[in-house]
Amino acid sequence: MANEPVVFGATVEGTRKALGRRISPSLAQQLKALGLDLEHVQIAYPLELWLEALVVLGDALASEVPRAERTRHLGRLFVRGFVESGVGLAVFTTARVLGVRRTLLRTGRNFRTATNYVNAEAQEVGPKEVRIRTWVADEFLPFVTERASALVEYRRGVLEEICAVLKTPAVVEVVDARPERGDVTFRITWP
Repeated sequence: MANEPVVFGATVEGTRKALGRRISPSLAQQLKALGLDLEHVQIAYPLELWLEALVVLGDALASEVPRAERTRHLGRLFVRGFVESGVGLAVFTTARVLGVRRTLLRTGRNFRTATNYVNAEAQEVGPKEVRIRTWVADEFLPFVTERASALVEYRRGVLEEICAVLKTPAVVEVVDARPERGDVTFRITWP
């Protein structure tokens, strides 16, 4: 898996914790059939498998809302569960000390705890405005599929929930997106 994009097990563990009882035995079995056994979380999973799992989870847990909203919702749920994991607890303990602005400016480091394929850069635009660009590393572009557009909304949900966990009512907007490349720029503002 070293030469392919992967999602680290902490992401899967965070999602499992966040969804808890909402994952029925039949949904768990459906995910296991894909290769995502929530009872035995691996170190890493191929991105393609993770994208398939997001579709299955979204369809099962939020079928009444548009797919983009499903993956955004799952991104938010992931952060809630990630905070409860060992890695997530360490990340958010530091984030609470740093505050929302400095945490967002360190997003690249934080995204690296979840995957090996995402790059991120953050830019402070004003005292209460940060722009964050996330993109798929060039060596992993051949693995990006048409479903990678789900990553845009997933990341948006992650950023929204990071701010929520830090008790900062923020607005996260997509200001530029090239979903076919997994490349998106977010504008985050807060009062």
